Amino acid sequence: MLLPAIFSLLASDGNGTSFGFPALGAMILGTILFYLTRNPGSYILRQDVFLIVVLGWLGVATIGALPFFISGLMGPVDAFFESMAGFTTTGASTIRVPEEVAPSLLLWRSMTQWTGGIGIVLLFVAVAPIVGFGATQLYSAEIAAPVAERITPRIQDTAKVLAYIYGALTLGGVAALLLAGMGPFDALNHALTTVSSGGFSTRADSIAAFDSWGVDLFVVVGMVLSGINFTLYFHAVQGRLGRILENRELLAYLGLIVAGTAVMTISLYAFDYHDSPIVAFREALFQSASLLSGTGFSTADWKVWDLLSQGLLMIFMAIGAMAGSTSGGLKVIRVLLLVRHGVQEVFRMVHPQAVTPLKLGNRVIPERLRTAFLGFFFVYAATLAVGTLLMALHGIPLGTAFGAVFACLNITGASLGPVGDPVFYAALPASAKLILSLFMLLGRLELFTVLVLLTPAFWRS
Repeated sequence: MLLPAIFSLLASDGNGTSFGFPALGAMILGTILFYLTRNPGSYILRQDVFLIVVLGWLGVATIGALPFFISGLMGPVDAFFESMAGFTTTGASTIRVPEEVAPSLLLWRSMTQWTGGIGIVLLFVAVAPIVGFGATQLYSAEIAAPVAERITPRIQDTAKVLAYIYGALTLGGVAALLLAGMGPFDALNHALTTVSSGGFSTRADSIAAFDSWGVDLFVVVGMVLSGINFTLYFHAVQGRLGRILENRELLAYLGLIVAGTAVMTISLYAFDYHDSPIVAFREALFQSASLLSGTGFSTADWKVWDLLSQGLLMIFMAIGAMAGSTSGGLKVIRVLLLVRHGVQEVFRMVHPQAVTPLKLGNRVIPERLRTAFLGFFFVYAATLAVGTLLMALHGIPLGTAFGAVFACLNITGASLGPVGDPVFYAALPASAKLILSLFMLLGRLELFTVLVLLTPAFWRS
């Protein structure tokens, strides 16, 4: 918070204390907790890890909400909702006209998404070797990838490598947007929220406000890159291009963008942009990259497009990008394995005695992971159903209730109908905003890290 505090003083927008007091309070609280719990000989249990991650995210979102509240921009519930939407990179917002908000608060809002993208706990693991044995479990709980992959022998070094890659992509994004003609403030904010696949913008019309082919292209590249597993960048730096080209999830991810863009271009040209196939391609490419990566930027009102295009974009939001990226959703690798599992079940109907191991490329997937993918899909669907019913209890129409939960669980912030519009989120009752905040956390930590805390077995053990 010291960075936006300094920026506020330089910009003279009167919000220096809105950041200064929470920053000071966080430092005091952190110091007290550190010395109360400092015990180099302690061992962090697996149960402790889940509790640390969930309480850490809740604590950070609560403290992160204070500048919005102290500045008078919004009430406490809206401030917590905005903060949680930032740190989880959901991008849902109650701010209707960002241009009327103080620049330091906009910068802080973008910084919450940037910080949430790399992960509070991931950064903590990188700089805190005192975590000891718990570091590996913290990393696994935070990264929440279906197939964990460590790229260096030491977990702290792995986290640092990922942080360096993340920082390099951010700086590259700033430079590219400046080159495309954005102002420095807009370029910095949009680079922060692009690499994190967050989607917060300094403009009410999002990327459409800039009306620039160059800006659109660089943002598309940034969104696609943010949806790639960050370990692949490490392999690229090490010259292991073969491992990248053989990655089936990457090929499927890029294939979805290409196929989705092609289908939507044809559909948009036929139904919406009759006179301009170029404009149809531009809009289709941008929204495909935006919603598959879970960023949520827009250059057009895709909610009024033809039904085929809308349906494809909703499917993209559910799928999400690659595991090990900053996006949400089911993740491409899970969908790949679920499809292959379904094909195998059909094959077994004809050949019931056949032995058909589940494979991804040349790698045989253990049966434990097969059941984990199936279990995750069931819990994902059940969570959507329960969330929809909870929102419907507030008198929200069923379709809109489903859309709101869908947008928050997949951490895209947008869906069909009014969902995604700041007016919609601002008009929700306080209890509904808190429920959606919980679903943002569930989506960011991929369900099980949070849901395990609700089981009696967790507390008994």
